Amino acid sequence: MAGPSDGDHSRILNHVLVPPAGEFQLDPVHTFVSFTVQHLVAGRVRARFETVQETVTVAEDISASTLEVSIDTASLTTLNPIRDADLRSEHFLDVEHYPTMTYRSTTVSALPDAAGLVPGELTLHGVTRPVELTVRFGGSLIDPSGNIRVAFRAHGTIARRDFGLTYEIVKEAGALLVGKDVTIDIDAEAIRPQ
Repeated sequence: MAGPSDGDHSRILNHVLVPPAGEFQLDPVHTFVSFTVQHLVAGRVRARFETVQETVTVAEDISASTLEVSIDTASLTTLNPIRDADLRSEHFLDVEHYPTMTYRSTTVSALPDAAGLVPGELTLHGVTRPVELTVRFGGSLIDPSGNIRVAFRAHGTIARRDFGLTYEIVKEAGALLVGKDVTIDIDAEAIRPQ
């Protein structure tokens, strides 16, 4: 495996490229937290949360690293105002009563191909459940402002019923209007001041 390039502060531990140690704050301009859910039988709907706060603390021992994410549920958008209002309503996210969802990692373990498994706890709709994310480190560099910038991609799946999101609309043919499983995708950049 090739080592870090010039200007890259990444480290290689056990033949895996990992980020430099330190505390990183999310760059909201270059971060996308989204989810995908099945619509009827064949289609999918994608949504994005526009207001997200995240702290990534990378420890010298990668397994001791932590991830904390806080999301404003009302910041959801599917680019369809009618659908967005429904998703924010008491039928689904109920943002009036549950304005924030959070994710806190419990540990980090390495997987093949430079990926990591990040078990944690997701609190959504007033319910806290264990959720695992597969995280890939995209690299690091010094940005034009002189800060260390790192990139991550994370992916996971939850069952919405596990979080009390049980509202169902069944069409005449018997198909659910909204799928039972929700796929979560995070593309994030985070910054550590030098």
